[in-house]
Amino acid sequence: MTIKRYLIETALRKRETLTLIEDNYSIVENRVAEVWIPELPEESLPEPTVAIDGSRNRKSFAGYVLYAVGAGKVLYEGGKRVKGKEEFLVDIGLLKPEEYSDSRIRMLMGILEFKLALKECETVSFILLDGSVVGAIVRPSVFNYEVPSELKSEVEELFWSSLVPGYSLDSINSTEFYDDLKEIASGREFAIAAGYLEYLEYLYSLYLLLKECSEKIISVSKHSDSRKYSLDPLLPDIAVLNLLNLPPGYSRPGKLAVSEMKFKFPESFEDKLGRFVFNSFFFRLPKGNVLKVETFMEAERALSVLRYYGVKGYPYPLRDVHELVKIRNKDLEFTVELLKHRGVTGRESLGE
Repeated sequence: MTIKRYLIETALRKRETLTLIEDNYSIVENRVAEVWIPELPEESLPEPTVAIDGSRNRKSFAGYVLYAVGAGKVLYEGGKRVKGKEEFLVDIGLLKPEEYSDSRIRMLMGILEFKLALKECETVSFILLDGSVVGAIVRPSVFNYEVPSELKSEVEELFWSSLVPGYSLDSINSTEFYDDLKEIASGREFAIAAGYLEYLEYLYSLYLLLKECSEKIISVSKHSDSRKYSLDPLLPDIAVLNLLNLPPGYSRPGKLAVSEMKFKFPESFEDKLGRFVFNSFFFRLPKGNVLKVETFMEAERALSVLRYYGVKGYPYPLRDVHELVKIRNKDLEFTVELLKHRGVTGRESLGE
């Protein structure tokens, strides 16, 4: 006997009591009707468009992590992908020690995504980003609070005096300074110092992208914790919108100012990132789920592009690049074999 029997019994007992919507459905539908525009702007053949996505994977060993991160782009012109114009940025490395590895790997992937988008800024009219760009700004905050003030000052000095002058769009520059960090930190503090340096490069890359390419960015996310429409006491708006059988359309756009968020950046980035204000709204294409957009352009212009590229309810270039850039488990295992890395995972005794 396994636990599956007990899961089945519990599911059958609870299936009538697990509900998502707290209020009466008609009340919720009325709230949604006030914000939902049941039509989409006319699609138009977009000018050159690039879609950017990232991927990450990791293999945990006892006390450290081997990671692989990557970013990819596909170029579309005349509505079709330009063959041979795919491009990828990749990094592989060890995070020693393991502390904060999840946050660090996410940031390393983000750095590559932002840099790849920056490389395309001058040659395209639209940049499609997978995920929330506002979420990218506020998400990896742990290193801004965990780093002791003296160590933070030393890392910032290293960043502005050495990393920024040699900043490159072809690699993650932070990894070049790990030896410098070993001179001022060790153990858990090294993980914090390295994470903070990576965080600064992450914010700097994102700042450059927003500063230089703002008028071209359309970020599309499948998840959101936004409650700006107050559709339900507990659920975020996107959950409510996806529960209803809404016609293709979009929600009333609103402004989303970074400066109004309850969030603190490192001092040198407060003014740099705090000045950005996004247009934010949800939308649904035919046969698709509700998605969220954050952009600097007018909603109708962004939607005309997204509608043109819509296939089965999702912008096809983003699906296209997602499949190309995905780092699968078998890819990672093959990479470990190429590296001839023989570490102990700690799960060998379980036969795994």
